[in-house]
Amino acid sequence: MSNKREDKREFTRRAIIFGYIELLLFIVILARLGYIQIYKAEHYKLLSDKNRIVAKQILPSRGAILDSKGRVLARNVLSYSAVLDVAEIPMEERNNVISALISEHGLDNKIIETLSNVPEKINKSNRFILLQENLDWAALSKYYIMSSKIPGVVIEKTQTRQYRYPLEFSHVIGYTGTPTKDDIQNSGNTALMQPMAKIGKTCIEKKYNEVLFGVAGLQHIEVNSRRQFVRLIDNIDAIPGKNIKLTINLDLQRRVYEIVSKHESASCVVINVTTGAILAFVSYPGYDINIFSRKIEQSELKKLYDNPYKPMINKVIAGLYAPGSVFKMVTAMAGLKKGVINRNIRFSCSDCYELGNHKFHCWKSKYGGHGYISLQEAITQSCDMYFYNLANMLTPEDIAEVAEVLGLGRITGIDLPDEKKGLIPTKLWKKAQKKQAWTRGDTVNMSIGQGFVLTTPIQLAKMIAMLVNGMKPITPHLVVGNNLVAKLNYDQTHLQIILDGMYDVVNSSLGTARESALTDCNFEMGGKTGSSQVFRITELQRKLGKTVSEEYLKKEHALFVGYAPTDNPEIAVVVLVEHGGGGAKIAAPLAKEIIESLHLI
Repeated sequence: MSNKREDKREFTRRAIIFGYIELLLFIVILARLGYIQIYKAEHYKLLSDKNRIVAKQILPSRGAILDSKGRVLARNVLSYSAVLDVAEIPMEERNNVISALISEHGLDNKIIETLSNVPEKINKSNRFILLQENLDWAALSKYYIMSSKIPGVVIEKTQTRQYRYPLEFSHVIGYTGTPTKDDIQNSGNTALMQPMAKIGKTCIEKKYNEVLFGVAGLQHIEVNSRRQFVRLIDNIDAIPGKNIKLTINLDLQRRVYEIVSKHESASCVVINVTTGAILAFVSYPGYDINIFSRKIEQSELKKLYDNPYKPMINKVIAGLYAPGSVFKMVTAMAGLKKGVINRNIRFSCSDCYELGNHKFHCWKSKYGGHGYISLQEAITQSCDMYFYNLANMLTPEDIAEVAEVLGLGRITGIDLPDEKKGLIPTKLWKKAQKKQAWTRGDTVNMSIGQGFVLTTPIQLAKMIAMLVNGMKPITPHLVVGNNLVAKLNYDQTHLQIILDGMYDVVNSSLGTARESALTDCNFEMGGKTGSSQVFRITELQRKLGKTVSEEYLKKEHALFVGYAPTDNPEIAVVVLVEHGGGGAKIAAPLAKEIIESLHLI
């Protein structure tokens, strides 16, 4: 009997212990549930939303680019692209999805290589892979069916950049392309991580990219367990980029391009001498910028870069040339400013100018020279000997000072990227760069725009504009801007001597460009011819009369800088034909055609 009571007490004791344990477990579970559902509710809600809700940036529509009259030069057209969001594919399905994409679609080798080497760790920079752009209806249908079955395959409605005049405006507008990691990092714009994001890569597209790009929008989308679209939760519209209006006139630009295309390689700029507004800007040959709106083949790029006439170089702002005789106005201004010459002082032009053992010749030496000649006549007839004599009275710093005031040897500030500043040499420059002392022969060469002097066509346009506008500094520009700079304090009588010489270059019977005088206008043009040597003529070649080479790459660059009307200058024009020969014979006639075209437009 006592054993039964003992067993019952033992059972009761154990039941109580197990009861306490169960109660304790219940309290622990209840506390944990409370911790999860109350204290950590917000945390787990965020995790749940992260799996259920996808945030997607919406790219804005890129702004259009217009000519001075509002005509469209660059715009967007609707297109569709297929994108793979690798982060949306479960790890165990990734290989199957990638195999299906490679086998069912005609992807290029670079995309296949990218798909075949997807890293295990996915982040913002590598989660999106652009499969195909500008899908036709057949490809779009296949991707659409696949996107309904396979997570991560997305059809993106986007806009492709279209250029209406791709050749004529290739060096003005430029093109867009996929941003690099550096582009994204430097801009700080997370929208550039989107697979279809495009940014400006060259010219106006690059310079004004932020204005043209706009502001990205944002969508929150609910997806199911397979990461497929369920519904749109909310939407913040993107803000389109702003349109940009250029100072360039479409009709004039096309006409200038047509005129300079008579030669293999050339450049031309037409500028308003008062405001600095550019009316035409051509670097020839151009190239089809529309090819960069799609995935360009390496063979196409190689063909462009291997072209001997360098279509990928913007010759107007990045072509560096010895200015030749068009630089003589700079040397003349330096001499007048220093007071070593005036309108009446003459120098003799005969056989040659001797300096030590070296002989410097004038182009007319073989015809007996120009005789005794004044500054105005020296500009008109492009007499080298006059400037050799003047160089003996000047230092390179005298010439450099005036050159830099006129915008040579420095960036003009044009609103385009990658402008080159050229070179106006000095004694200090030669000592630092060449480890040599400056010689009098260097000054002689410099006086006629040869030797170390290098300029760009846009710099020459600024130079001629300042000479004819009374020495008012201007900033060449392609997008509407203002020049609120006062004229520099230069002696106007000195300027008039130079302008008289430039007038006679075209309108005098002795002028080097007399054959290019305007015939179809009720006004006149002034200017200056130039021929920029690209190789040294030896004394033997000169005696044999071989001062002009028949080899293309050894021919002189042909130059002409002009302005019109001569009585009240409004525009300046610079024409440079690479390896064209003489400026009077080749470049000046082109400038005549261009100015006459401007009169008719």
